[in-house]
Amino acid sequence: MNKKMNIICSMAIALIAAQPVVMAQTAEKVNVVCNDLVQRGDSVYIDALVTVPADAVKSSHYLELTPVFSTASQKTELPSILINGKSRQKLYNRMIALNNLKNDAPHYAVVTAEKGKGLQIPYKTAVGYQDWMKDAQLTLNPDNCGCGLKSAGDPLLVSNKIRRRPDQRYLVAPTYAYISPEAETVKNRAEVGEAYLDFQVGKYQILQNFRNNASELNKIDKTINTITTDKNVTAKGVELKGFASPEGSYKSNATLSDNRVKALRDYVAQKHEFANSFFRLSTVPEDWDGFKAKLEADDQCPSRDAVMAIINGSNDPDQKEAALRKLDGGAAYRYVLQNIFPSLRRSEYKVDYTVRFFTVEEGREVIKTHPQQLSLSEMYAVANSYQVGSEDYNNVFETAVRMFSNDPVANLNAANIAMSKGDMSSASKYLAKAGNSPQAINARGVYNMMQGNLDEAGKLLREAESQGVKEATANLKELQKKIDDNALFDSYK
Repeated sequence: MNKKMNIICSMAIALIAAQPVVMAQTAEKVNVVCNDLVQRGDSVYIDALVTVPADAVKSSHYLELTPVFSTASQKTELPSILINGKSRQKLYNRMIALNNLKNDAPHYAVVTAEKGKGLQIPYKTAVGYQDWMKDAQLTLNPDNCGCGLKSAGDPLLVSNKIRRRPDQRYLVAPTYAYISPEAETVKNRAEVGEAYLDFQVGKYQILQNFRNNASELNKIDKTINTITTDKNVTAKGVELKGFASPEGSYKSNATLSDNRVKALRDYVAQKHEFANSFFRLSTVPEDWDGFKAKLEADDQCPSRDAVMAIINGSNDPDQKEAALRKLDGGAAYRYVLQNIFPSLRRSEYKVDYTVRFFTVEEGREVIKTHPQQLSLSEMYAVANSYQVGSEDYNNVFETAVRMFSNDPVANLNAANIAMSKGDMSSASKYLAKAGNSPQAINARGVYNMMQGNLDEAGKLLREAESQGVKEATANLKELQKKIDDNALFDSYK
């Protein structure tokens, strides 16, 4: 009881002297049930029920019950419950009437014990939360007088800890379902490139030292040499496609482009000792599609919209060129002749080859230097030769999706790796191309679970489970843990 109650104690000495004092066992008769002790935000909320039996407080005595938060080094008291016996309550009321309790600390409740009647006192309040309270217990400390008389008993434990929102949210631990790719029966590969050869006007002979031809021919030679000198591959053919720009008559351009691509074939055949039958030739006498694409990326061309309309028109190529020459006094034609047409004159080349199959040990080395030579199934075998989740393991799958960028299996496995690393942006891109296999459905369920879209995650994971994906069953258990965690967090709002 507050020190200001000393007045009451003094007035009560005569009464107490004639009565036996409240013994320590008084507190043993009191029962307290903690319904909840919880931190929400900046406050701690207490919900308890204190039961005091009928014989716990004599008529001339009182029992004060003070809730106390405490640790080994800190404590704070809450407003107490004051239970007065019948005679003591009269004295208490008299002191209030005389205004002798004006400075007394407020009580949570002041109640009168009546003979033969027990008391049930709900204790519901909130106090400001402090960091030290996370390790505090709440006790109910009994006292029968604040004037030096014997305590009514040992503290009653209300709760040994505050129910607090966990410091961290539950982090799901997904289980990923990988797919072993189907083996290739033949590993067909190709190297491709473009060469911009310069020819004399109206000529088709290749002059190796003319303008930048030496450098452009070297690009082709280098590509072919990387294949013919590699013991692991076998060249199967060369495809050459010649493109010409739209100036001049279509007929003459057709003849000229045909002769020029044949000249390139003759150069490559002689240089690398290939038979003519090793080649496939094709031409685009006037590359109007390329012209359109270049114009779309060029906002400096005069009369650009009118030029685009000519390109998209239904006239034959020669009529289109004539219209271009007339447009805007020839300004547009002069511009495209100088800035666009030169980039259309090119040769595309593709060298087809096959690659032998590799053992896992060989694959470990080949993937470092020539990953394009491995099949997807070989890469999968290499990945599984490393510890799951290791850097080497992850790198193989990331390499696989670079080499097979549109393959659903490669994208699925790469999505799993990305999610395991927390790279949700990459995972999203891979999942878009991962197909609709049961394993891909599981992966999309995992993605949604990790992104907090739990309803969608549950739908997808149940679908994957129904299609026999055992990993989905494990993920549904993780999903439930996350749902429970969210519910727990929400309960602290």
